Amino acid sequence: MQPEPAPPPPDDGWSDAGDAAPVQVPWALVAAPLILQLAATILLATILQPPSSVDTAIYSIRYGIVLLLSYAVLVGATFIVVDRFGDPRELLALRTMRVGRCIGYGLAGFAVASIAAVVLEPLFHGIKAQGFHPEPFPGGGAHTAGLALVALGFALAAPIGEELYFRGLLLGRLLGRGPAIAVLVQALVFGSAHFTPAALPVLALYGAIFGVLRVRTDTILPGALAHALNNGLALALAVASA
Repeated sequence: MQPEPAPPPPDDGWSDAGDAAPVQVPWALVAAPLILQLAATILLATILQPPSSVDTAIYSIRYGIVLLLSYAVLVGATFIVVDRFGDPRELLALRTMRVGRCIGYGLAGFAVASIAAVVLEPLFHGIKAQGFHPEPFPGGGAHTAGLALVALGFALAAPIGEELYFRGLLLGRLLGRGPAIAVLVQALVFGSAHFTPAALPVLALYGAIFGVLRVRTDTILPGALAHALNNGLALALAVASA
């Protein structure tokens, strides 16, 4: 059965270029990558048994492997899902843009997200809820390798995987309902998928800002840059403060 194209979203001036009518990927397949990632994380954690506390796990090679492989599952499953329905570059908004413009939008998104999170912290304590307080770096080659793997997971694999899925596949599937609904719904799903209720407001805020970047620029690249800067800086500050 051939998928039916969705009606194009209303032209309300959000996007510079405007999205082509997205292909209607069935909702069961849209949900599949996120479910598979969760299952893979549970299975890998059961097999490798990394430290249970993230405060010590960030120096663990096993935790780094779980993190990287779980996002590899998310990325792989996302591409597999969209491949049968058209060009993944279009369906996931992997469109190119000028480097300077991408960096400008990415830095702007990172700045807005950071300021908004700090302003909202006294109300929701979202940064505290999702943060951690790592132990001092214990030294040694194994711990250095573990930290390197975890840093790759937090600052590279997570932003890539989450932007491809949430701002690429999920937001693209929702665009037929209009950009405002698409941005809001995917932001709420993004926040909920981290399973930290107290951090839901700030995480949903991040998702909304990255979603606006995707709709405004017609590509996930600036949002991925802003996401990577946010995660990388958060990890670096946490380790440095230890």
